[in-house]
Amino acid sequence: MEYVIIKVEESRVLAAWFDISGRSASFSGAATFSCDNGSTLPQISAQIADRITRSPRIVLCLAPALFAQRTVELPLTDLRKVREVLPGHLQGEIALAVEEAVFDVLPAADGRFLALWARRAEISQAIDIFREAGCEPQIVTSAPFAWSRLPDIPDYCVVSDGSALAVIAQGRLSFVRALTGETQHKQVAETIAALELSGVILPSRMVLFGEQAGKLAALEGVTPAVERLELPDNLVPLFKTAAAFQELADMYAVARAAHSGTVPDFRRGDLAWTAGDAKLRKKLIRTGILAAVAVVLLFVSKGMQYRAAKADLVSLNRSIAVIYKEIFPNRAKAVDELSEVKGEIKKLTGVDNSGAVLDCLKKLAEAKGATINGLYEAELEGRTLRIKGDARSAQAVNEFKAALTSLTSTSELGEIKSRPDGSVGFSLTATLKEAQK
Repeated sequence: MEYVIIKVEESRVLAAWFDISGRSASFSGAATFSCDNGSTLPQISAQIADRITRSPRIVLCLAPALFAQRTVELPLTDLRKVREVLPGHLQGEIALAVEEAVFDVLPAADGRFLALWARRAEISQAIDIFREAGCEPQIVTSAPFAWSRLPDIPDYCVVSDGSALAVIAQGRLSFVRALTGETQHKQVAETIAALELSGVILPSRMVLFGEQAGKLAALEGVTPAVERLELPDNLVPLFKTAAAFQELADMYAVARAAHSGTVPDFRRGDLAWTAGDAKLRKKLIRTGILAAVAVVLLFVSKGMQYRAAKADLVSLNRSIAVIYKEIFPNRAKAVDELSEVKGEIKKLTGVDNSGAVLDCLKKLAEAKGATINGLYEAELEGRTLRIKGDARSAQAVNEFKAALTSLTSTSELGEIKSRPDGSVGFSLTATLKEAQK
């Protein structure tokens, strides 16, 4: 999935293109737009829109000073339910009326939640600027809210880039404060001291990154051990240089968090992003219309096939009726001409078989000669011939069998019964030769 991360700062706007897919990621480029030369945010957003191709997911990161935070404890585990009860839970406890605010929440350490909110009008104004420019953001958030996804960030640490300071505990964001004005470095030390005085147990490490990391590293009187976020070896092919990593590390973390669905999103309620839903509805409507057209065409096609088959059947019946009339000109019109024609064909086939039997009997009569008194039973089944008859003597039967060698391939005599007058009765089973069938 391609992501365009737009980060709005006080004096400049940064845009970075990332392609996130599972555990792999690619970096397509970045651009910096300065506000010092008189360029306004609408003008810069139009320049960013001109560089966007295809349909990426746009994430707008506003300045952390626009957001407020508070740690809350609720007997819930489902973030969706926490978001539903959060406005009522904070009503009367924050200076802003809940109707004028838009809320989101992050899971914090020890089962607590980090409630986040911003003024609805400010979020709406930023969305309108980028929508009119042609690059409407799908997600509106702030970069520090994704710092827990910074590459190789410790699970327990204080982290800062000069624009904000955050505390990460158990791998989760537990505190965040925006640093404004000309005294960011002083505010870092003051914030750490205030947290210590309030009884918060701070991590022993402080991780710095960004362009202000060098200056922040010179802080004095800070309890956590200060270290700098280094470019991991596995991300060297992505960022190429350490300077690019320091500038874009938090934007990469935002892209990662957006891909996993863990980044806070302040486009909620009447500010919710609906352009994607509208596109989806259009696609579904278009798909539904195409499916309906396909179904209509299918029915039309089947209807035409049915009419063609019906016409062919009527034509075939007429042809059979004509043939039947030609074969049987003197017969009345039959109920089922086809069945009668089939019956006549079977009869003709039977006549052919009868002719074959007659030819076989004729040859038997020629072979029996004068010594065979008579053949009173003859049965032809396929090529098997069975004969019963009377002969003057057993010798005459053997001579008759020998005379059948030209007609049969095999022959076998059955029982020969002698009679008082010297004649005999016999039976013979033979197999006709192929040419005799």
